Amino acid sequence: MILTKLGRYNCFDPFGSSIRRNSNISNNRSSAHISAKSDEDQFYNLSSSSSPSTASSLNVIMPQVAQTLPSEILIEICEYLHPVDLYSLASVCKRYRNLLWSKCSTTTQEIWKNSRLRYVPNLSMTPPTEMSEQEYIWLMLILKKCMFCEERNKFELTMYWEFRIYCCQKCLDDRTVSRHTLLNEWNVHDFLLSCFTQLQRSSNPRDPPLYLIENVRATLSHYNRLSKDERPQWIKNQEKNISRLQLENEQYNNIHDLTRYDHTERLERLLKKLHEFYTWPKHRSM
Repeated sequence: MILTKLGRYNCFDPFGSSIRRNSNISNNRSSAHISAKSDEDQFYNLSSSSSPSTASSLNVIMPQVAQTLPSEILIEICEYLHPVDLYSLASVCKRYRNLLWSKCSTTTQEIWKNSRLRYVPNLSMTPPTEMSEQEYIWLMLILKKCMFCEERNKFELTMYWEFRIYCCQKCLDDRTVSRHTLLNEWNVHDFLLSCFTQLQRSSNPRDPPLYLIENVRATLSHYNRLSKDERPQWIKNQEKNISRLQLENEQYNNIHDLTRYDHTERLERLLKKLHEFYTWPKHRSM
C-alpha cells in the first residue's frame, strides 16, 4: 500500500526548524506560540529507508496520481485516513501539501478533525482557539523527539502544555527560569509573578514553579510599555486569564499522556517520577 510505504519517510515538522531557535509566547493566551515558517518551508526533504527500486517506482507513480486524482475524490479519501497517514500524504507533493496544510481552509480543518475523532478517541477535546488541527495532532500524537534536540527516548521526554513544548529535561532547563532567579537576579517584582504562565506539576517545594524565559521577556516587555494608569487593570486581567487557563492546561496534559502512552508506559513514567522525586538533586533554586 502506497501510504504504508510513505510512512517510512521522515514526517515533516509543521513548525519548521525555527522551533529550535525560538519559542514565541502569546500574551493573550499566556501560553507558548511556536514561530512557524512559511508553508513552502514547513516540510523536511524526504529520506526513505526503502530500496532504490521502490523509491524509484514511487517517484514515477506518485506524481502521476497526485496530479490526476480529482480534488473531490482526494478529499473523500482523506476522510478515511488516520492522522499519521495524513501527515505522510501531505509530504507527497505540493498539491497535497496545499490541501492538507492550510490553516484557514474549513475543508482542511474538517479533514483533520474527522480523522482525529475517528481514529484517536482520546483526542475528543477540541484544540485551543489559536491552534490548528494539524498543530494539535502533531503535538499530541505525531511528534516523537525533543523539539530542540535529537533526544528520542520517550521516557526522557515530557509534554509541557503550558508552554506548548515536548522536550527533554535538559532543554527544559535551558529555556526556563525559577521564581528565585526572577526575584533575585532579574529583579522582577513579586506582584508580577502571577502574570506569567508557570509550570508547576505539584505543590511540593521540591518541584518549584518554572517560567518560560521567552514568555517572561515578552510579558515584561508588554507591561513596561503600559502607562502607570493602565498597569493595575492589566495585572488583574492577566491574573484572571492565567487562573482560567490552569485547569485547561491540566486537562490537555492529561489528554496527551492518555493519547501518547499506553497503561504500562504511564505506570513506568509515574515510577520514574517517584524515583526522581526521592533522588532529587538540588540543581535548581526555588
